[in-house]
Amino acid sequence: MEKLGIIIAVIISGLLSYILSFFSAKSTHRHKIFDNFKDRDFKEKEIPRIGGIAIVLSLFISLLFIRLVFSSLFEEVTENINYTLLIVAVFIIFLLGIYDDVKGANALKKILIQIIAAVIIFSGGFKIAAISIPVIGGKALGFNYLSFLLTILWVVGITNAVNIIDGLDGLAVGISFFAALSLGVLALLSSQYLIVVFIAVLLGSMIGFYPFNFPRAKIYLGDSGSLVIGFLLAALAMTTTHRKISLAVALMIPLIILFLPILETSVTIIRRIYKKQNIFMADRDHLHYRFLKKGFSETKTTLVLIFISFLFSLSGILFEFVDRRLRVLLFVLICLICLFLLSYLGYINIIFKKTKKG
Repeated sequence: MEKLGIIIAVIISGLLSYILSFFSAKSTHRHKIFDNFKDRDFKEKEIPRIGGIAIVLSLFISLLFIRLVFSSLFEEVTENINYTLLIVAVFIIFLLGIYDDVKGANALKKILIQIIAAVIIFSGGFKIAAISIPVIGGKALGFNYLSFLLTILWVVGITNAVNIIDGLDGLAVGISFFAALSLGVLALLSSQYLIVVFIAVLLGSMIGFYPFNFPRAKIYLGDSGSLVIGFLLAALAMTTTHRKISLAVALMIPLIILFLPILETSVTIIRRIYKKQNIFMADRDHLHYRFLKKGFSETKTTLVLIFISFLFSLSGILFEFVDRRLRVLLFVLICLICLFLLSYLGYINIIFKKTKKG
């Protein structure tokens, strides 16, 4: 019964997302509701930026349907987690995204509202319960200030990380899909069926939306979509670590699965600080822009980064099941891939050049 509910969740949310995306694209073109993207010179036409509406509506409607038809799935109690508070927080993030897409919101206000939403889910049991360092080991946090601060940083960081990588057609959705799929596999293997239902409707929503978002996109995700997807990934990643695994592995798995958006965000902050720029100001020096400058087409850039994200997601799954020595080797391999990527895109060379001049 549980597996049937999960399959239906994917199908229902996928169909709803496809239909809503289709009509959203048609209606916005008819009524000239566009986002200009004047700072993105590789865009060839004006595209509606309301994909988040299709994603979120399909999420909520699908969850309601599954709740009514497969009520037994919602009877599962997981570590005293309150999923109602998660839905409330997601709705807050969705409203923030809609407002930002339509009116525009400054970075500090956006982060403040994200913090409020993060506090809501923390009070609902979505939290970082342990910290871990490769080789050294881990430590349980329980309910304390460190757990609170790490949870807020994690949620706000991942939420904005997905928003930052939403710079090319199909990129944010493609990367998020494999991250969510990996979390779903881990939750399914540990029989956390209610978590799998939430991940299933998220996967279905992205599948239905993707035909309209892959290059050349007919509709953009928008902040209403990217912020919600990032927020859900952050929350569900914390929940999938509520399993009987070693503390040294607990936090490393979601870190590896979401490593590409985390890397993108970290590089963005570091290089802006390094160049003495406002870390909240948009620019065209992200990983995907660097690939475009290397001569890659928009489609090839999207596919390459999605493939890298797929490798990280697969590594996150393997990380739980291999022994300690292979985990260390896997972590080293991931670091080497990141160093190669940063070197190839010229980020490391910039630092060396400035050091030599100094």
